[in-house]
Amino acid sequence: MRKYLFDLLYMVLGTFLAGLAAMATADGVFNALTFDWGNALTVSGSAAVLVLIQGLAARFQGDPERARFSLPSR
Repeated sequence: MRKYLFDLLYMVLGTFLAGLAAMATADGVFNALTFDWGNALTVSGSAAVLVLIQGLAARFQGDPERARFSLPSR
């Protein structure tokens, strides 16, 4: 169970940070004072929630120690 939780945390946090970095760099030069933080956090958070739902659903298919859809381990 611990391996699954670390895998799930890695996927969710990675998706959130990648989304936030993409939103920050997509607008050109990054300025923390004028950056639309609300929009960026909403988009990144939404993507992270979708990955969380996928990871929870994947628990019941394939390898139960992985938070992603995979073939059962033998």
